[in-house]
Amino acid sequence: MNARIRFALWSLAAVLGLALAQGPALAQEESPEDLPEGKGRDEAFYGCTACHGFAIIRQQGMTRERWDATIVDMQVRHNMPEPDAADRVLMLDYLATAFPPRQRGRPNPFLNR
Repeated sequence: MNARIRFALWSLAAVLGLALAQGPALAQEESPEDLPEGKGRDEAFYGCTACHGFAIIRQQGMTRERWDATIVDMQVRHNMPEPDAADRVLMLDYLATAFPPRQRGRPNPFLNR
C-alpha cells in the first residue's frame, strides 16, 4: 500500500477515534423552571417540548393571535395533537405574556421627534 493511502487511512481513523472518544453531544436539559414564572408555564413547556426544544420558543415574540396561529400550523404541518380547550387557553395566555412581540433590530432614531 502506498504511503499516501496509508497516511489518509491513518488520518481518517484518528479523526473518527477522536469523534467517538468525545461521545455524542448532549443537549442541555430543559425544565419548566428555566422559563419565566406564570400560570400555564408547565402546559406550554410540555406541550411544546413534546416535539422540539423550548429554545425555539424563547427566540420568538408574538401576539396571542400569532401564537394561536402557530399552534394551528403545528397541528396541520406536523400533526401536533390538539390540546384540550383549557390547556390551550393556559398555553396561549402564558406564551403571549412571557414571550410578547418585541421590536426587531435597532429603533429608528428619526421617529418620535
